[in-house]
Amino acid sequence: MDSLRSFIDALPPEEVLRLHAPFDLDYLPTALSLELERAGRSPVVVIENPIGFVGPVVCNLFAERGRIARMAGTSGEHFNQAWLAASERRISPVLVRDAPVQELVLTAGALDAARLPISRHFEQDAGRYISSGILICKDPDTGVRNLSYQRMQLKGPDRFGVSLHSRGHIWDHWQRAAARGRNLPVAVVIGGHPAIHLAAGAKMGMDVDELEVAGALLGRPVELVACKTIDVEVPAAAEYVLEGEILADVFEDEGPFGEYTGYATSRSTRHVFVVRAITQRAAPWFLDIIPGYSAEHLLLGRAGKEAHVWNRLREMVPGAVALNFPKSGTHFHAYLSLRATAPGQARHALMLLFGLDPYLKLAVVVDEDIDVFNETEMLWALATRFQADSDMFVVPKVFCNRLDPSSVDGMSAKLGMDATRKPGWDVIRTSLPEAAMQWARGIVRG
Repeated sequence: MDSLRSFIDALPPEEVLRLHAPFDLDYLPTALSLELERAGRSPVVVIENPIGFVGPVVCNLFAERGRIARMAGTSGEHFNQAWLAASERRISPVLVRDAPVQELVLTAGALDAARLPISRHFEQDAGRYISSGILICKDPDTGVRNLSYQRMQLKGPDRFGVSLHSRGHIWDHWQRAAARGRNLPVAVVIGGHPAIHLAAGAKMGMDVDELEVAGALLGRPVELVACKTIDVEVPAAAEYVLEGEILADVFEDEGPFGEYTGYATSRSTRHVFVVRAITQRAAPWFLDIIPGYSAEHLLLGRAGKEAHVWNRLREMVPGAVALNFPKSGTHFHAYLSLRATAPGQARHALMLLFGLDPYLKLAVVVDEDIDVFNETEMLWALATRFQADSDMFVVPKVFCNRLDPSSVDGMSAKLGMDATRKPGWDVIRTSLPEAAMQWARGIVRG
């Protein structure tokens, strides 16, 4: 079976940092991951001996673009095409009877979620948080499965605070269930194959089961098993599953929690998840996705979104060359390079970007000679090809993500900036012969 551990075991040894000494899960996984990022390193971290818990704990899995592409069975330069193919040629999952994730089943008084190696990530966090859980529920009317990420604050042996702040499909499912006086059955999957985690972050239609996207990324059906206490199916090769319900009529304070913006926030929908059963492998691994303003969190969150926006944009703007959602902008900035053939195409592309992604509040379009993955080049283009009185526009009071601390009543302004060469451009960018550049690269490499 395709699993978290099979993916990690197949990685080159230099891509995995295994820590065998006793390791405190309060703050240290976050500190290590952020320090690795500052040093320009991105190995998967495997904590073999978490103090007070049964390990191992895995983090930093999604901290590198090339590794994310391999999760989808491709390379970095072909990820967008692979994502498009997976979203269009989905593979339905299959049901199995026996599953590693149900080697041990704990119910009623035997379960205690506090025994799971759940980290406390930031000083401002209200407590220990599951940041990697894939919440699987079903549309109350159609039965179509939905996968999503929501932060989960541990509050007791069988209780979590949950925020459905994305206002996504699970929010809609809960609203319809609650209107009928029913709790929403939900399974929380921890430690599935990384392709399933990628698919869980996809922005698909409500009639699409993201497990079908995961199957297409893997090239074969995801094997599922029926839960023991609720009518939901989960990946059979996962490490842990928490079976339970989001309550229809109970609300409790949750947070603060360190979000992707780099700020701790108490903004929450104040939902409550009650655990009915914990199923797990006999010797489980725990996946921890480092939250906040970390490369892992932001790369995982934008991998599928960037591919989706890129593929849709190319349909309308065939001259588009490259798209980047830079880490510096969390999920709020986008850089696009364009091979324009007519006046106005840059603004057309900017308006499309804002329509395709409601999170965006700033988008910059540059010419094809600018590397959108190099922010020094982007700033140089703004410095030399942009005039504020004629090359930008603002759209006020547009729906946005409420976790933006500068937003007002769930709305934000959108700023589009055209840093492309304008008609009549009569200067030439300096250059060097390729042979000279190759010689220089050889000297630098030693």
